[in-house]
Amino acid sequence: MASVTTQKRSTWAPHIDMPLATRLREGRDDDWYIRTYGKPPQPSDRTWEPWRGGVFIHYAGSRFSFSPASETDCRKKVASTFADHYPDSGDIKYNFFVCPHGTVYEGRGHQRGEANGGATIALSGGRELGRNTAFYSVQGMLGIPDRPTSVMLASMKKLIHHLRYELPRERRAGGELLPHQAGGWGTDCPGANLLPYAKTGSSIDPEPPAKQGAEAAALNIVSRGSWGARAPKSVVKVPASERRGFVMHYSAGPSSQTVRQIQNYHMDSNGWSDIGDGDGGGGDGTGGVRSVASQQKAVNSLGHTPPLDVDGITRPKTVAGIKWLQNKVGVTADGIWGPDTEAAYRAYTSSGGPGKGMSAVRSIASQQKAVNDLGHTPKLDVDGVFGPRTEAGVKWLQARVGVTADGLWGPDTETAFTRFSDGPNLTVDGDFGPRTIAFTQRAIGVTADGVWGAESKRALQRHLNTWSDAGLTVDGDTGPNTVKALQRHLMLMTGTKLTIDGAWGATTTRALQTALNQGRF
Repeated sequence: MASVTTQKRSTWAPHIDMPLATRLREGRDDDWYIRTYGKPPQPSDRTWEPWRGGVFIHYAGSRFSFSPASETDCRKKVASTFADHYPDSGDIKYNFFVCPHGTVYEGRGHQRGEANGGATIALSGGRELGRNTAFYSVQGMLGIPDRPTSVMLASMKKLIHHLRYELPRERRAGGELLPHQAGGWGTDCPGANLLPYAKTGSSIDPEPPAKQGAEAAALNIVSRGSWGARAPKSVVKVPASERRGFVMHYSAGPSSQTVRQIQNYHMDSNGWSDIGDGDGGGGDGTGGVRSVASQQKAVNSLGHTPPLDVDGITRPKTVAGIKWLQNKVGVTADGIWGPDTEAAYRAYTSSGGPGKGMSAVRSIASQQKAVNDLGHTPKLDVDGVFGPRTEAGVKWLQARVGVTADGLWGPDTETAFTRFSDGPNLTVDGDFGPRTIAFTQRAIGVTADGVWGAESKRALQRHLNTWSDAGLTVDGDTGPNTVKALQRHLMLMTGTKLTIDGAWGATTTRALQTALNQGRF
């Protein structure tokens, strides 16, 4: 299949016309937005795992027909969408647009977008994925009465082919092709005329290319940053000359468990310094304390000149910049961002620890907004000033997402917040109702039907035997022995203080809900 041609952001950015209120509030003119957002899209600080999901199809959704007389009309339409999205997200939300002429326009491009809704979608096999974390968003530029043109559909097919098969593996789309309304999301998008195409097996769902030789044997290694790894407690470097072979493992848990959950178990339950499987079933070892893009941002934040391109690619200039930073913060300048560099950088940027804040991973204003988004009351002023209220708010957020509440927003807090805000969140109310049951069932690897029957009880006992060495008889009787094993497991995994009394009450359920929210069950 012929490759798709994508029109860059610079083609539509000259048509940006921001609302007067936005320009006055930010003290900027249209030229600033044109210059800034006509550049290639910047990587998101949030988790981006498109290989796990795929592509959502959208439409513009206007009640009126969109009938562009020329390509200029299409570019103006994309630019107006940017102006609509900017106040809420700071950029355009869609990854790509396809106009009725078949032209493909870059929005967020191959970086994470925010158009699919801030929630999760349940898929076959018990998988639950973030709608933005795991899916590209493609808008067909149609109003409600419009039908897709043949060239639009052909370009959509080429674009999906490109996303699945022509990108670096960490940016490739998975095989899911879904309408925006999938999973019960409250919308009619992508409309009745585009809906028949937004599914697996439709005419815009491309066939995989034939693979032969080395390409067929290519290995997909997912970086630690991409699966949300925690920083290791320590690192022991073993020279390649001293490595003698391989040891194969299996996870022993349900197919729904994530690599991060295995890491949590190894670090929190076993007390190990990191995930114990070496590559954890698809990681890049212990070097990925911070993503490459985040390393580049950190180098720039300390004043490196010229600034590095924040493209997520390790080039000689990036290595040189990391060495420069390492000299500045007082660690060995080897160009490898490991735990020592991370700790030194955090100490350097925190200017003496709690009370000063930390803005290298996320700006102070963005921290304040994140605290407010999780429901903190009273809301913080989003003013970019790290005062006592902001420090207390960050500590509140850290406690809620399950990391050390030290008031410093570092990589662990960022990863935990992203997982919490994107992932399936339960209200911690102590009610073991259908929703909590369904989330528990997904975690222990049985059908998530919300009914706590004998099959689910046996699966819980197997889960506790696997992850806590509980030694339970798998008989489907969740009596005092099973509940005590559950309580011990929850205390170990989350640090929650529980009385080991074998009585499954509201306190135990609240601890379970917290563990499920944190991915630590």
